[in-house]
Amino acid sequence: MSSEFREPPRGLRRRMAGLRSALPGSRRELLATAVSFGPAVGMAIILEMTFDVLLPVIPRGLTLAVALLLLSARWLRRRAVPPPLPVGPQRLPPRVEPLVGREAELEKVTGLAVERGLVVVRGVGGIGTSALAVNAGWGLAPEPERQYYADLRGQDPDGPEDAASVMERVLRTLGRPLGPAESAGGAEQEVVAALQDTGALLLLDNVERWSQVRWLPHRVRGSRLVIAGDLKVDTGDRIPRDVAVVQVGPLNADDTVTLLRSPSTADRIEADPAATKKLAELFLRRPAVTVEIRGWLTENPYVSMAGLLNDLGQEPHDRTLQKVRTMQLARVSPAARRLLALLAKTPIAEVGIDAATALAGGPESAVTAAMEELSRHGLTVKVRESRIRLVDGARAIAPPPDDPQAARQRLVEHFADRADRSAELLPHEEAWAWFSTEDRALLQILKEPSPAPWAAGPLWRIADALEVWFSLEQRHQERREAARALAHAATVLGDPDVRATAELRLCLTALVLGEPREAQRHFDAAAGLQSGVESWPAQLHLARASTLLAGGDEFAAVESSLVQYGQALPGGDATGQATRWINMAVLQMRRGQVCGFKDETDQADRLYADALSTLVQALGIARQAEDVHAEAHARELLALVHWYLDRAHDAAANWQKAAELYERSRDRIGLARCQVHRAATIPKGSHEEAVALLRTAVGRLPATGVSTALARLHLARMEPRNARSECERGLAALAPWDGMVEPLQVTEIRRRLEDLRPDGPFTS
Repeated sequence: MSSEFREPPRGLRRRMAGLRSALPGSRRELLATAVSFGPAVGMAIILEMTFDVLLPVIPRGLTLAVALLLLSARWLRRRAVPPPLPVGPQRLPPRVEPLVGREAELEKVTGLAVERGLVVVRGVGGIGTSALAVNAGWGLAPEPERQYYADLRGQDPDGPEDAASVMERVLRTLGRPLGPAESAGGAEQEVVAALQDTGALLLLDNVERWSQVRWLPHRVRGSRLVIAGDLKVDTGDRIPRDVAVVQVGPLNADDTVTLLRSPSTADRIEADPAATKKLAELFLRRPAVTVEIRGWLTENPYVSMAGLLNDLGQEPHDRTLQKVRTMQLARVSPAARRLLALLAKTPIAEVGIDAATALAGGPESAVTAAMEELSRHGLTVKVRESRIRLVDGARAIAPPPDDPQAARQRLVEHFADRADRSAELLPHEEAWAWFSTEDRALLQILKEPSPAPWAAGPLWRIADALEVWFSLEQRHQERREAARALAHAATVLGDPDVRATAELRLCLTALVLGEPREAQRHFDAAAGLQSGVESWPAQLHLARASTLLAGGDEFAAVESSLVQYGQALPGGDATGQATRWINMAVLQMRRGQVCGFKDETDQADRLYADALSTLVQALGIARQAEDVHAEAHARELLALVHWYLDRAHDAAANWQKAAELYERSRDRIGLARCQVHRAATIPKGSHEEAVALLRTAVGRLPATGVSTALARLHLARMEPRNARSECERGLAALAPWDGMVEPLQVTEIRRRLEDLRPDGPFTS
């Protein structure tokens, strides 16, 4: 490991300098140097920062920052950050006409949606739940501008989307900010805010488990929610009894015959009604099977009903659809058959034209034609324009591909190249839209259980791009998921430097989410994979300072780490210098807190005055660096110091400016902290305004951490009737510190929550 941390050259892969070996000229350097956390990770990351701002019972300086870790954002400089771009709203698919044999169910779904607000349309695959739900949706919301539709089939071919991914998809469909997707409560509030009194319909299609949508509100005034899918019943994952459910069953034989009839099948139906009825009773009770059989009969005009009955009778009844699709596969061209074989072996379930072209390695026009052919024969389904996925069971009948490893390599390298280019362009609209569509595919590729050696370079580049994207969107759980996948891949491929990068990312994410024990564990793992402290890159020193602050009040060790951080910074790194000064101010303020706890008011005021001077310098450097996050954080701290020094007007002005900067950069956690600060300074007579601010803030904050605990403490003070509930939630937010050394501020908040909590001990 080189003892010198070098400033990388231009380009996303090189700019995202990391914990890596410096092996000049080697293939390893060409493919594996894209690991982040150098002085330019590509996104400003501000960790858990909360401060007390004077409720009457709380002494000055109760809750200063647990930690600050600000990584530079050169790639965002001079770029205005636009508001989030929803991928949708996607409107309802076209009605299914005619919807044979479902009149009673359609009326029931519509009536229950109006009466109850939320209705589940449930049935096994192929039974027609989606068609029924879509037609009901058009009846409930005929105007397209009042329709919101999300197909929740995910990118994992072997499993459903988890609840967090579903939250993200739903909020994006509704055009709402994604920060609340970190918590079920926050996501629920955003759904209510988007739909209430709008007369709108939200239809979530292809839901597989109730746990995916358990977080949804059961009623939103003035709107309707419909959930459609199989919704398998497992122990502990049952649909609540208060939720209306319409169970969709098989068609009766007469309706099946009606659905089977078409101009090309009518003569054969009339010629052999007995065979047709028997065929319907035994094999065609699911509409999906009937429609596919009707299409197959249209393409095979010389097959009689008796002949078809005989063919299907040779297979078990539960394999009827598989038999039909096998017959369809026999009719497709070699090019379409080859594409199907390759799609069946890909790690992702849904691809667009560009990805399919990379997979097949052929001209786009030929691949597009093959995609259309597979769709025409019912072997794939169009999810969105120019995007397809295999139908259920198609993987089982697909022939083995001729060269699956080469095809997979083309696909992974295609996504790595696109991720590189798109990350360079963020936050421009085209790049934003691409990541919004493909981030789950990138994550699924990164989670390859047994990556081949050739995949190292592309996977590292995909991981770097996801780190930029998920950090920009503040989707920290998915950021953690990507870092874990990177750690696994690095372990399998035997790359300790990339593994150290992944561990440090996990450390940073844990700090953001208020999990100090996890943060320390991952930091220790990252540090253990590096050589001596003297050769650490700057951000590892900064991470050490942050984990120390999160786990106690070892100020001397923190100061030493900050000094080493400053020494390790490359020359001319203005953002790094701003970060150093901001952290020094945090340290001065934390020391002031301890003095305040000991009633050493004069010494506390001197430390706050020193912090004020330090922050003024930090603010100037942050402006020079054009780093919005650094400026926002410096102003947030300035506001607190001004408040501590009884300069209320200056404090209010800086909080307002900090909130504007956080909002501009879409830092919802930073914005939430400012809301907590402002709420705590509102006079007693305006508790309604303060409570509204706090309620908004807790929807944006992580479930654990000092900020969340402080917000709950303020709510307990302002709403005595809810004091017990708020105190329990506040204590739960501090649970990560249970059984470990904790900062004095955490101890103090815990004590005050316990003092305020009425009627007995806390139970989680």
